[in-house]
Amino acid sequence: MTRKAVTMVAGPPRRFQAPRSLDGVEDKVILVICVIVVGASVVGAVYDWPPTVLLPLIFVALYAILRNLLPLRGMHETLRQTQAELGEVKAELAGHQCPKFRYYANNAEFYSALSEAVLGSAENQLDLWYVRQAPPTTLAQKAAKRYFENVLRWARENSSRSVRRLICVNSEEMRQWAFVHHAQTRQVLNYEAHIVEWDIKADLLNMAIVDERLVFLAFSGATGQAIRGMSMEDPEAAKYFTDYFNQHWLSSTRLGAWVLRTSG
Repeated sequence: MTRKAVTMVAGPPRRFQAPRSLDGVEDKVILVICVIVVGASVVGAVYDWPPTVLLPLIFVALYAILRNLLPLRGMHETLRQTQAELGEVKAELAGHQCPKFRYYANNAEFYSALSEAVLGSAENQLDLWYVRQAPPTTLAQKAAKRYFENVLRWARENSSRSVRRLICVNSEEMRQWAFVHHAQTRQVLNYEAHIVEWDIKADLLNMAIVDERLVFLAFSGATGQAIRGMSMEDPEAAKYFTDYFNQHWLSSTRLGAWVLRTSG
């Protein structure tokens, strides 16, 4: 009789699967050791064991405490992951340009910083706004007088540069100053001033925009000499102020045409 061999197909041999982490086993061992240490310390206190016998138990207890407070297993991987996350945050912050703000407590600080920006970093364009009841000639600070001189100096040094200035005429003093200003600047072809006639009997927000990236804002105080201000260096914000400036620029009157119209 032929015996048929029966072949049994067995699956792959089962492998011993180690626990994913030994932390649980180690924690249980440490718990047992802590119980033993506590028990030994009680026995040592009862039978008055010498301190040298309890010293190893003290070290074991310290290790157990540190092991629970500072889990060392996997620390290297945690540190590497933390460094990678910090690198991503740093790269994200580097790609985002935060505005740089500066504040000026008085007239001298504001106009000194503005003059420095005009002569030191301005390259192509200045958009200036003067909306005050008193003309610039009434400003007592030397820094303010130098600023208005430096603007014309900056324009004269390079004909490829452009200066646009909006001037508000809402008082007889400003009207007389506008006539004088026209006579002083009409030969500077890259300097163009426009007139805005407003009936508001108060100083409004004054500003200067340097190359559509740096904005200076001046705020009048209780007196004609009290001025405080701030500056922000942010091209995106400067675009908003430039759009606002252009809105009034397009609805204003060229200084020369205004002089011809009002001089009679």
